[in-house]
Amino acid sequence: MKKGNGSLSVVLAAFLANLFIAMVKFAVAALTGSSAMLAEAIHSSADTMNQILLFVGMRKAARKADELHPFGFSGEGYFWSFIVAIILFTSGALFSVYEGVRKLRHPAPVDHLPVAIAVLCVALVAEAASLRVAVRSMRAERGGAGLFSFMHRTKKAELVVVFLEDSAALVGLSIALAALVLEHVTGILFFDGLASILIGALLAVTAALMGYETKSLIIGESADPEMLRQVRSLLLREENIARVIHIRSLHLGAEDILLAVKAEFDGRLSAAQVCSLINGIESDIRGQFPAVRKIFIEPDIFRPA
Repeated sequence: MKKGNGSLSVVLAAFLANLFIAMVKFAVAALTGSSAMLAEAIHSSADTMNQILLFVGMRKAARKADELHPFGFSGEGYFWSFIVAIILFTSGALFSVYEGVRKLRHPAPVDHLPVAIAVLCVALVAEAASLRVAVRSMRAERGGAGLFSFMHRTKKAELVVVFLEDSAALVGLSIALAALVLEHVTGILFFDGLASILIGALLAVTAALMGYETKSLIIGESADPEMLRQVRSLLLREENIARVIHIRSLHLGAEDILLAVKAEFDGRLSAAQVCSLINGIESDIRGQFPAVRKIFIEPDIFRPA
């Protein structure tokens, strides 16, 4: 499976799971009057909308370059991932906290409690299945890197967004389930409202993490250091390159890297020979690193500072 298709399958699995869960939660929230269930329904609705926005971002990112955007639209994926973080905070976190405070001020028992608990258990299974797809895709790409290290260095914002969303959903469902069970056992009309507030706080933290990671990608991050070391080695293996002065890189998108190289060439080469050599080097780099789509190699003379 191609990497792009892998990301698409992760987003699609999350969308289907969240759409199903949101519809069931809204029905049960109306039946039971539970604030925690309503908060979770809003949470799942926000997640469903977020998957749609990720689809939009992936589709827009695939557009071809034009005169106004000569480097293409790969950054669209990062922009829409950032919008997802904003929506999760505004529609999810703020509403959940508001609903929880309202329930604490006006406590009321939860009706049809067994139905609510059963739905939460089903939702836990569905979210776990969605999370499993995301984790499996991340495991295939992160190699031996730790999970949090991978999340910080990966350029695939949609993977980070879906993983954080699904993880937050599992924690939120667990909070709601624990609250309803405690309220049923103790008879204290407090836990339902508290759970809604905790879910709101959870969504706010998740949105902040998403925003932090995607902001860094929007500003611009360099390519993987190991890849740059390999590019440098490839250049230095060329006998007509005396020195690699510097290499600069920028991720325009998850699979779209801009590479700028300044190198000192053998002074005996003619301009035509240098141009031919540069074309051959660019072909070698693209063959070894398909994500490097834009390459600029500048001949120069090294002058120590």
